Amino acid sequence: MKNNTNKKSILLFEDDETVIRNLSAKIEKNLGATFELLVFPLNEKPKKNSGPFEDRLVSAMRDDVYKNVVLIVTDRDLSTQQWGGLSEAAVTRAAQEFGLPVACYRQAKLVPEERLRRIPGDGRIELPINDQEELARQVVLLAEGFVQLEDMLRLRPKTGKKGSKVAIADHQSPGMLLAEILQHPEAASHFDTYACGDQGAIAEILTMSAEDKAQFNKNDQRVLIVALGVWIADLVMQYPGVLLNEIAAASYLDIHPTDFRKEAVRNIFKEAEYKNLPFANPQQPMWWRHSLDDLINEVGVTSGLELCSSKGIKRLRFCPCSVDDKLHAGYYCMATDAPISAENSSGRVSWFPPGADLARLTKKTYRKLAPWIGA
Repeated sequence: MKNNTNKKSILLFEDDETVIRNLSAKIEKNLGATFELLVFPLNEKPKKNSGPFEDRLVSAMRDDVYKNVVLIVTDRDLSTQQWGGLSEAAVTRAAQEFGLPVACYRQAKLVPEERLRRIPGDGRIELPINDQEELARQVVLLAEGFVQLEDMLRLRPKTGKKGSKVAIADHQSPGMLLAEILQHPEAASHFDTYACGDQGAIAEILTMSAEDKAQFNKNDQRVLIVALGVWIADLVMQYPGVLLNEIAAASYLDIHPTDFRKEAVRNIFKEAEYKNLPFANPQQPMWWRHSLDDLINEVGVTSGLELCSSKGIKRLRFCPCSVDDKLHAGYYCMATDAPISAENSSGRVSWFPPGADLARLTKKTYRKLAPWIGA
């Protein structure tokens, strides 16, 4: 296995040769000139053949070939013979030794119960994607996002030593730091309502840095980048509140999803789009909620539908509830990915972030999933 020292690497853990061949080809098609894909040789016996599996992995990953890895991608259901009982959990623990983010996927199609049973904030990014083409695109977007996040963090001025590039000590909360990095300080308090396990590492670094700037080192920076990146990609971008996906934005603006895709309508809200920032996906755009509010408030109307009308775009339909199309929606169902009304939904899911107030479940889905989702 060779490594191009000028390129960042994505490291894949997969034990099915057919999946390796097909998925690798699709990932490599999206890599561009900056990245390369490495496949960890699970078909070869580890040189260190005793001790916990994560220790064996750590030993193997100290090889120079892995020195430029920026993202680890792993199948959740590893069953390699040469590595015995190696699991995705062991891969994750080994990744933590190197300060590397981990993205996980499954071969089997996930049903809503399985998607919603997973509690976010465990330090990993879940890729619930059953199409390999889309999985490949998401993998490359994640790798690009972590590299971009690292570059943006380095560019922030830090109080203290002249010329230092990391802004840490001047931020009183994880949300404040993330909002500055993403250049939307108005979202700081909303980010902080997305409390989760990943924020613990960020808060600890903020405290340490404020007490003693000299303690902040390269390893701390890696931990911080991973924690921030996982927080954005696995929580903020998945649960509508601060950022809204296409359906959630259409529902919130009260514009029919089909009409919201029209170019003239999109142009009205283009200033609010989340773009040129870590993990932004042009094929699956997202919008800043507070920026959408600003656009609506500037004109003195009460909805995105009224804003479009005030701009001369007529005959747009309101966004109907997916359960009762006579009702206006306003919210987003996490199980069906469809607009939903307050009357036909529930948001009382124990691990939905408090700030994700637009994330809900249809009442029927809520009753069905209640035993699994801690409702």
